[in-house]
Amino acid sequence: MRPFHCISVVALCLAVGCKSPEQKQAEREAKQAQQAAKRAEQEALAKAEMHKDVPTDSVLHKVALGMPESEVQTLLGPPTSTSSHITGKQFIPFNFAGKDSVRIVYHWKGVGRVEFSQGSWGQRNGAVLCIHNPAEP
Repeated sequence: MRPFHCISVVALCLAVGCKSPEQKQAEREAKQAQQAAKRAEQEALAKAEMHKDVPTDSVLHKVALGMPESEVQTLLGPPTSTSSHITGKQFIPFNFAGKDSVRIVYHWKGVGRVEFSQGSWGQRNGAVLCIHNPAEP
């Protein structure tokens, strides 16, 4: 094959196989939109799960997903007692981010409790679960 033919064949292959910058940008935007929709769906599920057993007239219904401990204490007052426990994520060998490996639980007598997520590296992720229990000791 002559050198001119080889160059033209290579150029033709590159021209056919390449995408324009506009196509690449459109694909990136579509992928980002899918990721944003997936995050929104996961957040909506987490919010629904957080208040699934809490009546709407309860003060626990005012606690929002991800609300820090200080805001919850301002809203509900100081807790009657606190406790903590590790979660099953503590034992996942490749949980490098260390998210949600410890839960801190604030108890309010006659109201219920709020669970806060804490990571193994000390990161605080805020409120993740409200449990309405009028018989809370």
